[in-house]
Amino acid sequence: MRTRFRRPVAALASAALILSLASPAGAFIRDNGDRKNSVPIIFDVLLLRPMGFLMTLGGAALYIFPVAPVTALTRPSDIAKPLGPLVAAPGKFTFGDPLGYHP
Repeated sequence: MRTRFRRPVAALASAALILSLASPAGAFIRDNGDRKNSVPIIFDVLLLRPMGFLMTLGGAALYIFPVAPVTALTRPSDIAKPLGPLVAAPGKFTFGDPLGYHP
């Protein structure tokens, strides 16, 4: 009896997975010209900026210990490349973007 339902259930699960991956996400930003209020400022100050600061510190720690020595040993000319995604991007998010606006 169990084997009778196994094939249709597998087909339905496969179809659901394919359809969920093929459909658009549905969440998008409506650009009505007022992009400064994309994030409430209180949410930005209390949650996003401290998270960005922690990500900047974490990226710096990750760069200093495992990434920089390995890069220096394998490709010394590319030692500054990992700084961009690990430290510069969270630093720009935390210290460079105006309050309430994160593009």
